[in-house]
Amino acid sequence: MGAGFDADWLYWREAADTEARDTGLLARWLDGLSADGRVVELGAGTGSLLRACLPYLRRPLRWEALEVDSDLIARGAERFGRWAVSHPGWRFEMGEVTRLCGPQGHCQLEWQTIDLAREQPNLAGVSAIAASAWGDLVSWRWAADFAAQAAATGTDSLYLALNVIDGAQCLPQQPLDRALDRAFSAHMRRDKGFGPALGGGALPGWSAALSRAGYRVDTACSAWSLGPAYPLLTAAWLEGYVKAACEQNPRLAEEAGAWLRERRAP
Repeated sequence: MGAGFDADWLYWREAADTEARDTGLLARWLDGLSADGRVVELGAGTGSLLRACLPYLRRPLRWEALEVDSDLIARGAERFGRWAVSHPGWRFEMGEVTRLCGPQGHCQLEWQTIDLAREQPNLAGVSAIAASAWGDLVSWRWAADFAAQAAATGTDSLYLALNVIDGAQCLPQQPLDRALDRAFSAHMRRDKGFGPALGGGALPGWSAALSRAGYRVDTACSAWSLGPAYPLLTAAWLEGYVKAACEQNPRLAEEAGAWLRERRAP
């Protein structure tokens, strides 16, 4: 798979994702799941999406987390243990099958190592599909084919959250902002292993793919708001943003260095 993610980056972003996530949309999706339904998560990382879901869980749930990176899977087990300790009423049981038991619901968690760029998951018997900060990596063709497959196998719903959008805004505004953002947006559409990525077109792309497959589409805003509250994440995002923009348009490199230094200044 062409797009890998550093464990520290996933750790730093989890709190910002939780703050940005539309909890109303998340809760409605969880409430609509069938009792003891089977959810498959694409590109699960260390399991941050499931951790975001657990406080809203009101029924038994089976969650299958698909991830290509075995190190992230190992980190995920550690983080679920720490999460349960910090959330009163929750118990974490780790064995062949991981169980998370809470006041109103419980979840059976299984990990599967799979490269989704090379292998399609088995959706037979899957009641719902989930992904967080992942749907922008795939191509329109991949999204359309996957949505059609999900509908054909009887999957009831898909929850695809925290996809990148075009038009990052940095304050105060600077003359180089627009050129950097155009280059970054173009970079996000490079092939990540699934064909030309949707990037900032993930919302309209997936909406069209799901609608064509017969699903009703509900959307909500999940924009990050970074700054002093997230110093490590903000610094990493700025560096990655500039690096991607300059890879796409090397002519920006000289001015981008000064832009980055000013943005990172206290």
